[in-house]
Amino acid sequence: MSGVLRARARLVVVAILIGSLPFAAALAARAPRVPRGNPTLVLAGPGGERTLPVSDLVFVHFERVYYQRSAPRSEDPAGHRMEIEDRRRECRCLRLEDWSKVKFKTTRQIEIDYPPGDPVARLRVTERNGQVRELHADSLQGASDSFAPRFAATVDGQQREFPLILAEGESWPDERLVRLLLQRPPPKARPPARRSKDRPGR
Repeated sequence: MSGVLRARARLVVVAILIGSLPFAAALAARAPRVPRGNPTLVLAGPGGERTLPVSDLVFVHFERVYYQRSAPRSEDPAGHRMEIEDRRRECRCLRLEDWSKVKFKTTRQIEIDYPPGDPVARLRVTERNGQVRELHADSLQGASDSFAPRFAATVDGQQREFPLILAEGESWPDERLVRLLLQRPPPKARPPARRSKDRPGR
């Protein structure tokens, strides 16, 4: 009789394990959790808008650096040549042309507009204190002498970049970045500190 009970117990354990497999597979397939307070992208495409939290949003600009290298006299009579390098820079901020910046942590949201027929996007920046400023993308760092400034983040498991200025002959992608929601949730209210009762004097 005890052997029959043991066999039944084994069957029950096997059934429980089999039943838990779909749940375990769902957990494994679930996208990694994005920490609370990270930025949220709003993308607009032919199918409508979709809202996606991301954990690695950065503003990207390129700094053009000029180098003077030595060169053979046969190549240059003065014995040197000029080389150009465009260095990629990333910041959790908007870097402006004068190198000043608007930090993401002080910003509520950034709205991005793409005027028809214009290769330069417009940005409407709302700071946490309610101040609003409107910027043309060509007033951002690197826009005048290097590659187009842009936002970058991991979307659907892939690194995506959203340029803010079009090169000649380019067109805006079907799915565009139209809004960045950067407002962090308000801090949790702390319970009031308890006041200790004054002890009566002796």
